[in-house]
Amino acid sequence: MNYILFDFYAYKTTYYYFYYTMRFILIIFFPLISIAQNVEIGSWKNYRSYNTAEKVCATNEKVFCVNSNSLFYINKIDKRIVRLSKVNGLFDVDVAEIKHSPDLNLTIIAYENCNIDLIKNELITNISDIKRKEIIGEKEINNITIYENKAYLSCSFGLVVIDLLKEEIKDTYSLWDNDNILNITGTAIILDSIVITTDNGIYASNTSRNLSDFNSWSKIDSMNQEYGDIVAFNDVFYVDTLKDVVGISTSNDFLLVVNKNEIEFISKNNTSVYFTHELFVSLKDASFDVDGSLWVADSLNGILQFKDFTYEASFIPSGPVRNDIYTIRFLEGNLYMAHGGHNNYFVNALINDGVSVKKEYDVWDNNDYVDLGNARDIVGVAVKNGVEYYASWYNGIPCRNTSGYVDRYGYLNTNGALDTVYYSNNRIRISDLKFDNYGNLWGLSSEVNHPLFVKTAENTWYSYSMSQDVVDLFFDELLIDSQNQKWGVIARSGGLFVYNDNNTISNNNDDQYVFLNTNIGSGNLPSNTVYCIVEDNDNSIWIGTDKGVAVIYNPGAVFSGYNFDAQQILIQEGEYGQYLLSEEKITVISVDGANRKWVGTEDAGLFVLSADGSEEILHFTKENSPLFSNNIIDISIDGVTGEVYIGTSKGLMSYRSDATRGSDKQGSTSVFPNPVTADFEGLIAIKGLTTNANFKVTSISGDIVFEGFANGGQAIWNGKTKNNVRVATGIYLVLSADENGIEKIVSKIVFIK
Repeated sequence: MNYILFDFYAYKTTYYYFYYTMRFILIIFFPLISIAQNVEIGSWKNYRSYNTAEKVCATNEKVFCVNSNSLFYINKIDKRIVRLSKVNGLFDVDVAEIKHSPDLNLTIIAYENCNIDLIKNELITNISDIKRKEIIGEKEINNITIYENKAYLSCSFGLVVIDLLKEEIKDTYSLWDNDNILNITGTAIILDSIVITTDNGIYASNTSRNLSDFNSWSKIDSMNQEYGDIVAFNDVFYVDTLKDVVGISTSNDFLLVVNKNEIEFISKNNTSVYFTHELFVSLKDASFDVDGSLWVADSLNGILQFKDFTYEASFIPSGPVRNDIYTIRFLEGNLYMAHGGHNNYFVNALINDGVSVKKEYDVWDNNDYVDLGNARDIVGVAVKNGVEYYASWYNGIPCRNTSGYVDRYGYLNTNGALDTVYYSNNRIRISDLKFDNYGNLWGLSSEVNHPLFVKTAENTWYSYSMSQDVVDLFFDELLIDSQNQKWGVIARSGGLFVYNDNNTISNNNDDQYVFLNTNIGSGNLPSNTVYCIVEDNDNSIWIGTDKGVAVIYNPGAVFSGYNFDAQQILIQEGEYGQYLLSEEKITVISVDGANRKWVGTEDAGLFVLSADGSEEILHFTKENSPLFSNNIIDISIDGVTGEVYIGTSKGLMSYRSDATRGSDKQGSTSVFPNPVTADFEGLIAIKGLTTNANFKVTSISGDIVFEGFANGGQAIWNGKTKNNVRVATGIYLVLSADENGIEKIVSKIVFIK
């Protein structure tokens, strides 16, 4: 039983039932990708997943698509894909519903948190009333119905009416039946008759009545069952019974009934046409446009276009396979986004999607469970000369090279160095992997007697004990500092360990290790709950805890017998002082080319701090920036371009920083943009300088226009003189001192007016 329908003139008594058959048509699939462009300094970029098609909404010029709760549109003329997010104008993330009014040329977007955007004439208007409203119980927008100049939002807490002309909420109706609020799943209107579907049956009323009064509604079905959407078509109400139907909708004078792998088209004269295709694997939505093209959302094959029921094209924007992030690492020119995980180190998440890899031109690949030798829950990655090693929280270490899968390392092929957990002979929980400067691969394994292990450059395996009880012994991040000491986060409030193998990997008799905690003389950490560690450009160790940040300025003294305790940074605020971010849970710290600290928190967004941490340079939150979420999972920085990759609880994005990794010797220098056009008002980046170099911009005649210092290996200039006047048209020289202190011309910039 797929749907029911009833004549609106007799909706109290009449409804009928219909059944379907299915068939298939075979046609070939061709993918389409889009090429990324460079971004200016200070600009954001969206890297959310668009892998799973969910909804499609065709307008006159565009086809709006929701994939993995992310929004994009297809330009119908040139088939160009344009991603939409907070980066370019949307007010929120995680799209739940979308509908279009052809009469008003307006598109309404509802988010999972009940925020609402209206898109009209390339302008976006936000209506945040429902999002901000405190509501007891669930708060969800289940469906959107547009009738005349109003949008009816079917919600878990009632019915909300938006005046699309005034762009404001007009009415809200909460309907209670026996002290239970009705969860409204759909709304449809024919003339003055309004019908709603709920989780407790179908109700009808007249739009002239007081719709806030439950007595104004009549229940028109005898079953107290849950229904899906309802649509009005050809003076008939059609109801989704949630039995076989995926969704029902109307477009271009047709009623579209979408099943898992078949679409039924019902015309105005009540004739039905059934359409299926080999690409219809898991249908979610469909839309007919005014040009006669059928646009279909299939969760596995993306957005599909058909013309006269003939396949035309498929659209899946390139991106990560999912938005869930455990770790991101920028290594050897690629960005690795690990999707695995666990529940507080105990229960595996059992995620088979492996790792998404961003390569040149923003083309993404996915190495999944099969590609990684049946390894799941990937939580880390290390790369050396194109060979990739993945940390699986279940199946050891799978390895890939440029030709594909190589091997999966476990107990048998590592001479027992990778031991199984004490209660299972087939589970190996690797938390992190890092290479040292000698090409040796180090890692951490949980719930074993020898948790620290190494694979030497000669492919010999060793493991090391620190005499710990294996029960509930979990590890997180691993750091190898500039002195080749190994630092590890002991998860679940275990503090840190530091291990020194004295550069004799095969001989553990001269090894030393120490555990760091909150005690004075033993680390003096602000808390034993440590989430991250990083070494900065001055070789200090920065530690993120649930009580802020601490720094060990002399890590080489850990085994010396002298004081090495961590120190917290005192920040002066008015007449009072407090320790840096002491009220925040620090999830990640990353260091850029200028030695500035990018500090991610669990619920306060992203901080950019000066090299010593005493100055707050920037503070990004979801409220004051395009940041998707205030919960920062991980950060990784491309030291060459200055692009800062930010993994949030709502997906991946990046920010183009003004700092890059410097060098000891002056090499080739590049300028972006160059030439500088008259309409450009951003920052000009001069990249490839020696670390923190002094630079000058002069005219051809040698007059100094601007002077400053690089952030790491990159200098920025706003194109103006010291008097804040934009320079005239012409050619300008960039001078910088090389490693010997000799000033020379390193680049030229052309200004065009």
